[in-house]
Amino acid sequence: MAIQKNGPNGSFKGKVGSIYGYELNGQHIIRGARVKNNNPPSEAVLMNRQKMKVANNFVKSIAPVLKYGYRHIAPKGSRIGAFQTAQRHILMETMEMAVDSQYYVNPEKVLVFRGSLYPPMGCSVEREGNFLRFNWITFPEYADKIYKMNVAFIEEDNLAQLEIGEAEVNQGTCTIALSSYMNNNKPIHVYLGIWNSYLDQLSDSVYCGVV
Repeated sequence: MAIQKNGPNGSFKGKVGSIYGYELNGQHIIRGARVKNNNPPSEAVLMNRQKMKVANNFVKSIAPVLKYGYRHIAPKGSRIGAFQTAQRHILMETMEMAVDSQYYVNPEKVLVFRGSLYPPMGCSVEREGNFLRFNWITFPEYADKIYKMNVAFIEEDNLAQLEIGEAEVNQGTCTIALSSYMNNNKPIHVYLGIWNSYLDQLSDSVYCGVV
């Protein structure tokens, strides 16, 4: 049974004969019944499934950070939102294969923030107990106090910590305390990005290394 909307020419949800109607990301979809494939999957299909699984698990684990960092990238009204845009970046631009033929996300290629501002340069980070100390090069273009530094930490278990506007860019340095759930001496990947707090603009993130 299907439910008709907006008269005989409108969309419908449900099944009519062998046709299915449903809504996906704001669009009305009509498709035929799926045909079951009894053939065993090929090696290429299995590898692609594994790649998709690794990418999706990574994105889901740090979704709040990516939704913030990609919120201006997805066009307004588009069915592809910030999360989907970040998901595509991870899948298409960060995946690599280890020596055991297993896919993994290369953290050095991950962009957790995306935007039109040019990113910070000369970034470095050092760990001092439960604190991380950052340094970066200052520029005259970012001398105004509206330019702030955003920081993201991603632990190898994919725990994430986001710090927004932690310091003014013109300071060239700051120290940030790790959240208690990340204070377990496991390796942490660190990313910096610039935020225009007046116009709410971001730069792409820069990978600072692992501590």
